[in-house]
Amino acid sequence: MYRLIKFADQSLEFFNQVDDIGSGDTPVAFSPLPEGGALDLFAGAQKHPSTVERVITRRIQAASEAELQTYFLKLIALRGRRDRLYRRMANGEVHWIWARLVAVNAKRDYQQTRFKRIQDIELRFVTQEATWHGDIRGSWYLNDGHYFNDGLFFNSGLIFPLTNSTTTFTISVGASDDAGRAPVLAMQIIVRAGSADISSVSIYKTLGGETIFFNGSIQANSELRIDTGALRVLNDGDDAYNAAHIYYSPERFAWFSLWPGENQITVERTDGDANAEIEFLFYEAWY
Repeated sequence: MYRLIKFADQSLEFFNQVDDIGSGDTPVAFSPLPEGGALDLFAGAQKHPSTVERVITRRIQAASEAELQTYFLKLIALRGRRDRLYRRMANGEVHWIWARLVAVNAKRDYQQTRFKRIQDIELRFVTQEATWHGDIRGSWYLNDGHYFNDGLFFNSGLIFPLTNSTTTFTISVGASDDAGRAPVLAMQIIVRAGSADISSVSIYKTLGGETIFFNGSIQANSELRIDTGALRVLNDGDDAYNAAHIYYSPERFAWFSLWPGENQITVERTDGDANAEIEFLFYEAWY
C-alpha cells in the first residue's frame, strides 16, 4: 500500500489522510458479432487506463491562523499546475507520476472557525500516465531538476561497449515475479559511434522480436538518440526519424519494451570500431 506524500515541492502529509489509490478505468473496445458475443478489438493485449482521477482529503493544521491561511493559499496557487505527484510505498520506496491538480475544494464549518488553525481540504488530481516511475536506470546529473528522494542512485548507468560488430547483453529489470512491477515502454537508447563512423545499426530483443534498425550513418564522436516515449530519433541532434525502421510487438504498442526480469538484447553495427557503445536510460515502471 502507499500514501500520496507530495505534489511539486509541496508536502501533502497531514492528519486524516485519505488517498484514492485505485487503478482507474481501463479502456475497452468491443465489436458485437451477429451470432452473439463480441470481438475484443484489443485482442490479447493488456490495456492500461489513459487518465486516472485521484481525489485525496486532508486536515491541515498550522501553528497560527495566519500560517494556515498561507499554506491554504499556496495550495490554491497550485491549481491547474502540471507537475510530479509522489507516493511512498510501505517499504519506503518513493515513486512519482505526472499529474495536474485540477481542483482544490474546501468548506469552512463552525468547528474549524472556532479553532481557527485547522482546515479540511480535498485535492483532485488527474494523472496522465499508466504507470508510476520508480528508480532511474542510466546516467543522471545533480543539475537536471531532480530531488534526492526521486529514486536516483549512483552508478546506475546501463552502458554496454560495442566492441564487436555483434554484441549481446542482458538488462535486468528487477525480478520477473516482482508484485506490481510493470514493463518499461518509454526509454532513451543512445548509440555512440566512438572514433569511427557507423554506417548502420540494429537493436533487437531475443524475446518478443522487437527490432529497431537505423539505416543511416552515425559520424565519429557523435550519437544516435532514440526516444521510445516521445517517438523521436535524433542523429547528432538532427531529426532522423525517416532513417529508422521500427518492428514492434503489436500487443505492446511500443517501439521497444523491457519486461520485469532478464531482457536479452543484441546489437549489430556495420563499420565503426571497438570504441562504440550503447546506453539505455529509463525509469523502472510500477502499477
